[in-house]
Amino acid sequence: MRCPCKAGLSAYVRSNLCDGVYDYVDNFHAHGRPDLMQLTSVEDSVSFALTSLINDRLVLLAGAGLSMAPPSLLPSAATLAQRAKQKYEAMYGQAAPIPAGIDDQAEYFFQRQELSSVYFRTLIDQHAFAGHPNPGHAAIADMLLVRALQAAVTTNVDTLIETAGQYQYGQVGVGIDGHALAALPPGVAPLLKLHGCRSSDPDNMVWARGQLTAEPVASRIARSAQWLNLNLLNRDLLIVGFWTDWTYLNEVLASTLNGVNPSRVIVVDLAASADLPKKAPALFELGNRAQNGFHHVQASGSDFLASLRLSFSRTFVRQVLHAGMQAFIDRKGTPPNPAWTEPPFSDNETMWAVRRDLEGSRPHEPAKQAKPSEDPLIGQTLLELQARGAVIDGPYWNLEGKKIRILRAARPIHQVEKEFERETPPATAPDFVVAVGAEAQLLPVSIARVSTASIARGNASRWITRPDAVQEFNL
Repeated sequence: MRCPCKAGLSAYVRSNLCDGVYDYVDNFHAHGRPDLMQLTSVEDSVSFALTSLINDRLVLLAGAGLSMAPPSLLPSAATLAQRAKQKYEAMYGQAAPIPAGIDDQAEYFFQRQELSSVYFRTLIDQHAFAGHPNPGHAAIADMLLVRALQAAVTTNVDTLIETAGQYQYGQVGVGIDGHALAALPPGVAPLLKLHGCRSSDPDNMVWARGQLTAEPVASRIARSAQWLNLNLLNRDLLIVGFWTDWTYLNEVLASTLNGVNPSRVIVVDLAASADLPKKAPALFELGNRAQNGFHHVQASGSDFLASLRLSFSRTFVRQVLHAGMQAFIDRKGTPPNPAWTEPPFSDNETMWAVRRDLEGSRPHEPAKQAKPSEDPLIGQTLLELQARGAVIDGPYWNLEGKKIRILRAARPIHQVEKEFERETPPATAPDFVVAVGAEAQLLPVSIARVSTASIARGNASRWITRPDAVQEFNL
């Protein structure tokens, strides 16, 4: 069995993609080697991915299928090709037809040196890659900004992950090759846009096979392959959205992953397991190279990532609660109710807001910590509130009809209150904001602030320290 497209591919692609993939397929048919992929439940797969996150091992590979999920609903490759063909033939008539498939269309215009000037600028809708980020984009952005994900790689040219990061007050670190990623600030989890970016370099998006051996793409792909081989070494890989109709772009990614040997691979795709080897054989072989498991979970990529983000957030809050257990015991003389050590929050937006407060994010700063600070006072305060009968109320705690917001702030409380004056207003302002770790300082009369209503807090919000809260709420 040989590669049906081999005659039309460059030597670079033949040596790095087709021979390895189809020799594997030949070997499978000749020797009956069993596939290593296991169909795994969503719950188990999220658990595997969460373990990788906690242990700083997870890298994400995201393809076009991710951005096709609602509410983004970006068009498929087949839709883009159909629209381009209709538009071209409406302008030039049936006497000048162009190919039907997007791969062949891009190659046709590349060979005519019109890929950028005609195909990208005239036939492809300039707004085709714009939309609202979906929960999957939000999850990727959040987990990159806190560096729970070690890196992410996407074949998408849209900017929905970056947009989701901006909605979370953060700037995702992006590059279109290994050199660009190396220039990012230290401590940034990078997003490699392997096929280019509609925003930063629209003329050189990788859509045609001929681009692989032409500059600037040839050098860019080589630099990216080198970066991938170094940064994906022995990592756990989560693959989302690659088993789509944009087959050529999947092959480009596979050619850059030729030397990668992952530890574990989790594939998220709604297709039947039997269909995956046919739809993306090179990526299927990548999974079969995994040393510690190759898992297929039949789920929406966006939904799976949202579930993973929620599990990650719950783990973060759980660690905060457990960090306060000994301090609670020392003060109360008895252990807390085990139910109080489990995070009661249930949706990603609430959990994200709570994580920001628990790590001490200032207004309009993203969540930036994958693991909470080792500070028992926050967890102790949350346990003590629950011991008094407080129940969760959105991102706040409700104790005897009063809404209480808990945040970490190790600085004078008048400074904390002033910083939060310009915060984006919450839907409902809390009655109390407890700044755990803050100190109350007596200010000279000349600079003492007069409490006034603000758009963020309304008239009822009152800022207090933890010692004040202990007295106010009888903790």
